[in-house]
Amino acid sequence: MSSLPASEGPEARPSGSDLCTACGLCCTGLLFDIAPLEEQELPRAEGLRLPLACNQYHDAFRLPCPCHHDRKCTVYEARFSVCKSYECGLLRRCKEGEVPLGEALARVERVLRLADAVRRRVPPEDPPRPLWDEAREHIRERDAADTSPAWRAERESLVAALEELRAACRQGLDP
Repeated sequence: MSSLPASEGPEARPSGSDLCTACGLCCTGLLFDIAPLEEQELPRAEGLRLPLACNQYHDAFRLPCPCHHDRKCTVYEARFSVCKSYECGLLRRCKEGEVPLGEALARVERVLRLADAVRRRVPPEDPPRPLWDEAREHIRERDAADTSPAWRAERESLVAALEELRAACRQGLDP
């Protein structure tokens, strides 16, 4: 991810696919916890066994998206309308030429590194939930079970890593 795609020079404006396919953070639950669906998309979402979150106001599915594996969408060619239309602030600024593609990719890489570092410290849940939720639950459970100085130091370090990740998401990606 640190090098530009072969089709893009350092000053070229991307179509969006280079940055989006290098990122995928909107699918992971790091930026949002649900993705809205159009009513006509519900049967397909049910068929894909997406974790639905429907109520009287909206139809949606919970993130992380189970169709997102190894930073790739397994249904990309037939993805849902929200997935086709969403553009984070970083992508918009990149497409407008305000942020060069190389810089945008570097921002994404930084967030991915920070998220991976936090993920290694937080046990995954089944079914998966957004990293923020899993981290909060891990801290709550450990706080209840462990009052040792070692856990307090680890907790402080984990909270700092989460704060750094949150700042990198907000400042670097502008969801």
